[in-house]
Amino acid sequence: MTRRARLLAALDAHRAAFSARLDGLSGDVVHTRPAPGAWSLAQLAEHLLLIDGGLCADGPPAGRLAQATSGVRSAGIRAVLSLPARIPAPPSAQAVMPSAAPRWPDVRQRWAALRAGWRERAPRAGTVAFRHPLAGPFLPDDALAFLLAHHRHHDAQVRRTLAALGRDEGERGGCEGAWRPGDHGASTGRGPRWLVEPGDPSEMGHEATHVARVRCILSR
Repeated sequence: MTRRARLLAALDAHRAAFSARLDGLSGDVVHTRPAPGAWSLAQLAEHLLLIDGGLCADGPPAGRLAQATSGVRSAGIRAVLSLPARIPAPPSAQAVMPSAAPRWPDVRQRWAALRAGWRERAPRAGTVAFRHPLAGPFLPDDALAFLLAHHRHHDAQVRRTLAALGRDEGERGGCEGAWRPGDHGASTGRGPRWLVEPGDPSEMGHEATHVARVRCILSR
């Protein structure tokens, strides 16, 4: 199995698990904001959909510099996403902020259609498949690796939101507060989560080395 196939499979598995989790909750829980200004789970789902929508199947050819640095830059932003800290969203991220009151069934349908389109029109090798507002252009596989890290980054937010709403799925040790606009994730209180986890087949090989090097620099 190629790296791209592993990443696509991991992204599909994550979306399926996320969708099943929301489908198992009442509409009130899915659409209720846990605190003033915080996101509901439906809003979080729409945010993930909007980020996924940035993947481009017909992007322009990547320049030599972009091709040479895409893997390192993708690994760097993934390392940042793994840090146990609140990460302010850049002003340019307004386009991927959720609407005021999205409905989960609608978001789920749009998300499924988007992912189906990925299978029908895959980005070509050597093209710019995603432009991150801070890390710059990514090649297709590096873009998919970023998207997977972004999805996993928000897993803790789901647990905190459920805990804030009084659900049993909350993190052990209590809730540290719901996500608020301007933050891109938050501390879990458990220390950094490794992007390359034991048994994770989606990010093996030289990319693991890139992540380890970036993490070492950030931890100094």
